[in-house]
Amino acid sequence: MLKLPDNLSISPGPVPVGRVLPVLAVDNIGATLQELNARATQFVLGREYSAQVVSKVDDKAFLVKVDNAVLKMELGNAGHVGQSISLRYVQDSPVPTFFLAPQTAKPPGGSADLSPAARLIGQYLQEAEKNGVSSKFEAANIVTHSPKDPQMVAQGLKQAFVNSGLFYESHLSEMLQGGRTLAAIMQEPQNQNQTQTQIATLTSQQLTMLEQNRLNWHGEVWPGQKMEWDVYLDQKDGEGAEQNAERDDIIRPVISEIKLNFPHLGVVAAKLTIIDGYVSISLRAEQDETLDVLKSKSRGLTQAISDTGLQLEGLVISGYE
Repeated sequence: MLKLPDNLSISPGPVPVGRVLPVLAVDNIGATLQELNARATQFVLGREYSAQVVSKVDDKAFLVKVDNAVLKMELGNAGHVGQSISLRYVQDSPVPTFFLAPQTAKPPGGSADLSPAARLIGQYLQEAEKNGVSSKFEAANIVTHSPKDPQMVAQGLKQAFVNSGLFYESHLSEMLQGGRTLAAIMQEPQNQNQTQTQIATLTSQQLTMLEQNRLNWHGEVWPGQKMEWDVYLDQKDGEGAEQNAERDDIIRPVISEIKLNFPHLGVVAAKLTIIDGYVSISLRAEQDETLDVLKSKSRGLTQAISDTGLQLEGLVISGYE
């Protein structure tokens, strides 16, 4: 009787599995040996089969599911329940015989065998880490040249996000579904002439955003005026936060924070919390004079929020700490 070597990993090539006997249902247990062998030979000679070790019979024998049959095979010490193996049927008589294909050697250290795309992403992340890439997205272009027109500023900020390249893959999906034009796709950074360092930086920031559900943007909102913009999902800190984070039906607020340092008004920060059609606004100013201006304009702000279709849940104006 042929047996497997005890160590499958050092096998130089295909090795024969020991005697194979089909395992039949209980109502057929009285069948003759000739019938059992006949059922075992209903395999195609030379064909390779994917098999699964389903249970252990004794020290060396296992029940193995091959195609739609369950067979008893001697796998020796190398076999274990749940193992996936590849078998080639090579002989009908004197006993049905399979060859066990050699197992693919694992990379040193037990590391996973990565796809080319995964290896490329890994290279980008290593380069980004080496260059000390920040998770903050630094915009290269000015958002708008019309700072006194709120609609133009809003439209410019929207385009700054859309064309940042951080949502490139989702935009490709939209294009395939007819929701975005090829011309719009071609305007994104991935389709411009970029260095490998720039690509590595953008890839790192994309993955960070996906992991943290947070986008931190920094750039020139209009000529000479810098702005920091942070958009993220509230993590709902507190008891039960971990369980809630795993539930899709939990509605988490979207928070948008903007900070500017104006030449005459000083530092002004705004925080908007939006959830289910409701918005809460917190405005902070560094200078007392700026606080007075914001309070005097609060009625107009309330009306502007109402015009968007959102319901204002709260408005707080306070000093900047």
